[in-house]
Amino acid sequence: MRETDATGRAEGQGVRKAAPGGRAHPAAGAGSAGAVWVLRPDGGFERPDHPLFTGAWQVGRDRPITAVIVDLSQVREITADGVRGLLHCARALAEAGAALLLAGADEPVARLLRVALVDGPIRIHDTVEAAVAACGAAASRADAIARDGGRTAVPEVIRLRRETVDLRARLRSHPLIAQAQGVLRERYRLPDPQTAFALLQRSSQTHNVKLRTLAAALLRMDRPDPDSPLWFPQRTPEEAPALPFLPGVRPGEVNRGTVVKTVLSQALEVLGSDMGDVQLANPVSGLRMEQHHGFGREFLDFFAHVGEGETSCATAAARARPVMSDIATDRVFSDTAREVILATGSRTAHSIPMTGASRRVVGVFSVHSSQAGRGLTNAEAGILHQLATRAGLWLEWHERSVVLDALEDLHQRAQGADPEAAPRPSGPEAAPREAAPRRPDSGSAP
Repeated sequence: MRETDATGRAEGQGVRKAAPGGRAHPAAGAGSAGAVWVLRPDGGFERPDHPLFTGAWQVGRDRPITAVIVDLSQVREITADGVRGLLHCARALAEAGAALLLAGADEPVARLLRVALVDGPIRIHDTVEAAVAACGAAASRADAIARDGGRTAVPEVIRLRRETVDLRARLRSHPLIAQAQGVLRERYRLPDPQTAFALLQRSSQTHNVKLRTLAAALLRMDRPDPDSPLWFPQRTPEEAPALPFLPGVRPGEVNRGTVVKTVLSQALEVLGSDMGDVQLANPVSGLRMEQHHGFGREFLDFFAHVGEGETSCATAAARARPVMSDIATDRVFSDTAREVILATGSRTAHSIPMTGASRRVVGVFSVHSSQAGRGLTNAEAGILHQLATRAGLWLEWHERSVVLDALEDLHQRAQGADPEAAPRPSGPEAAPREAAPRRPDSGSAP
């Protein structure tokens, strides 16, 4: 792909090999503070490492620019992975002080992007010309910063950091659930997306499984035999593992939210901390925040999803062993992530992986301390290890039992094409939700 400076000042060849099939798209007009570059890819956005994203990042890294505009007029398909790639690309550009704008998409692609990027800082314009014009205000602001000797630079950096934080929160459940609806429609020949959504919602509520959890399970499981009333005919019931940190509660009659809340509450008590979170593993998107205490919106938005190698919790998940991190010096953190964590008052983080019977990491809980270099005593480490072990066994059981029960229920309902067709089960997840234990101000992920 050859990128073009929309101000007409220069052209570059930096990503020709990275994005074959793309071509330059010149446009007129922009502010003087930085160039506006236009990239035009061909084909579809079907993976998060599309060459376009590398190309856009290289442009933002190597040149003083105001924005990169992606002309989508030749793109006919974009998937959830493609949206994820756009978000990571926009984050990288924002850290370099530039914006990512999308323009010229046909209606199906534009409609999907509006849903996936709702309220996000990635702007979508009808034409490249409109996107170039929209860059003028940003360029004027940059000119003003240069003229006043940088006196407004600090607020501008804060604004860019907040935009970066917002980007991390954009990829929520919309593409995942939309994809699950499409699979249901195709598989069971449902009449419309609304019917598919109603089926998902009913099975989710019946088994007390979050909608996004059910949608993710639907997408990763092999499709059922269309002639069989059961999705998993060979499955045998498993007894729920013991939960000694929930005395007096039968392990098979407790919901996942209560288990996760109790894990965090007890971990915080062990270290005498007021800051911590629990993140559960998703085979596709990495770690996702499920429970938290003591953090503000900026922290929660930024760490709503965590990929590989970004934080101590991701490192703990990858290594399958506890990780202690000095927030100010540990190289695992990006500069922005470090700033966000330090702003909470945290100076040390202990991230403990939760592992199931299969030795797979199903989640990580992290406890933060305001004391730099705050290590664990042998007793504290032992208690946290036992907590993680018991929670990991139960959480994996929940995936293999309760979530699969919900899929069975969904399969039966969809075969009848009626959200109310399957009877409500009398099993443990049909029980009403339980109140959060202790720490009443603990937050649960959306």
